[in-house]
Amino acid sequence: MVIDAIGFARAGQALDGVARTDHFARLCEALPESQDGEIRWRVQGRADAPTGRAWLDVDAQGPVRVICQRCLEPFSLPLRVSSTLGLVETQAQLDALDALEAEGQGPEIEHLVAEQRFDVEGLVEDELILVLPYAPRHDVCPGGGDEPESPRRPSPFAVLERFGKD
Repeated sequence: MVIDAIGFARAGQALDGVARTDHFARLCEALPESQDGEIRWRVQGRADAPTGRAWLDVDAQGPVRVICQRCLEPFSLPLRVSSTLGLVETQAQLDALDALEAEGQGPEIEHLVAEQRFDVEGLVEDELILVLPYAPRHDVCPGGGDEPESPRRPSPFAVLERFGKD
């Protein structure tokens, strides 16, 4: 779906949908398992009348199949995105905001250049990729895979602790 991002936001429009996870090809590239879940998503535009600033609120959720990096077993990981993105009209405006952020004075919110032909599903996919953990793990691995195999050895630097006490 393609929108005029600024017009969409200023009109307070919303789009939502459900797509199979494998519809998001770039997301699936990073995933080792075949994907058969569904991602529910919603993009809501809004604008601040006094300042004229435009925003997109992005919400998405759905499971992805991943491999636990602790026990190496596959599992279903629920992804959830809830983000707000500010819209600017030019790359120069975005560069100025980035410069402020580099100085520690920029806004806490991410901004992007709003194009007249803006890909909504691409935005949703970008946000899902950003919340995908680099090394997914079970909270507790089945079969006790999260238990250490051997007792923890003392640190060779533990002896230095005595020197501060004398």
